[in-house]
Amino acid sequence: MATDPSDRWMIRKRDHRGREVISYPARLLFQTPDAVLMRAVWDRPPMALEYVRLEPGDLWLETFYADRWYNVFEIRAPDGRLKGRYCNITRPARVLPGEICAEDLALDLWVDPDGRTLLLDEDEFARLPLTPEEQSAARQALEGLLRAPLACWEDPPPETVVGHFLRERHLTLAVAESCTGGLLSHRITDVPGSSDYYLGSVTAYANAVKERVLGVPHDVLQAHGAVSRETALAMARGARRLLGADLALSVTGIAGPGGGTPAKPVGLTYIALSAPDGEWVEEYRWTGDRSANKAASASAALALLRWYLAR
Repeated sequence: MATDPSDRWMIRKRDHRGREVISYPARLLFQTPDAVLMRAVWDRPPMALEYVRLEPGDLWLETFYADRWYNVFEIRAPDGRLKGRYCNITRPARVLPGEICAEDLALDLWVDPDGRTLLLDEDEFARLPLTPEEQSAARQALEGLLRAPLACWEDPPPETVVGHFLRERHLTLAVAESCTGGLLSHRITDVPGSSDYYLGSVTAYANAVKERVLGVPHDVLQAHGAVSRETALAMARGARRLLGADLALSVTGIAGPGGGTPAKPVGLTYIALSAPDGEWVEEYRWTGDRSANKAASASAALALLRWYLAR
């Protein structure tokens, strides 16, 4: 998004009494009637927490909701590595012109890249002088996050956000899928007007198709297997080359319930992004059933692309 001064906002985080605890500048990336997606950079000294180490240059993609009792921020290292997602239980955010105010209620949830969770500060939350209605709303928000921790970052839908950026920047996208079987393409094309930027996909389920259509080298498949960093990257490169796209995503993994080995268990998945200025590969180890693992893989691919476009 263009860096117009109107895109520069201030985020103000307050305690349960409304006293400001921290404030920092951020850039507006995307907005709906009930949510705002912001971009901020950690510019303070390194901070080692129990579950993550914050370092200068870490990119935060933070979503605030005017109708929910939480906000969520995704933390990535400067090189794009996903560190995890942090969910603050808060009163609904007040979204003002150029400013967001959120009152923290102490209770927090850390979600690691594979979806495992760590509940934080329950004792502190229990001591807050909240009304019964506030306590109930906060608990319900937490229960919803715990039921579907990977879904906490699905609104605004990432396919809508990346579509906005692709259209704005006149970039095109292609996809190569294996274990997701077309689910990623479905999500991208479910956005009205996606033909402005989406060129197409190859669902290369068989290794022979990976070789013949996408150009994955035979020796890469032989040496590393279909589910590997090397194959994921070759698939993304092949889709980008074959379809003439600016950017390409790929997904390859073991969705389950069978097909896993001790070295490559069910849930192991690789996501790759090929772009003119770099290439990235991420590894995940999902723990859901077949449907959940496929959905998580599609979401992870969209999240990687969202980070790239928001840098």
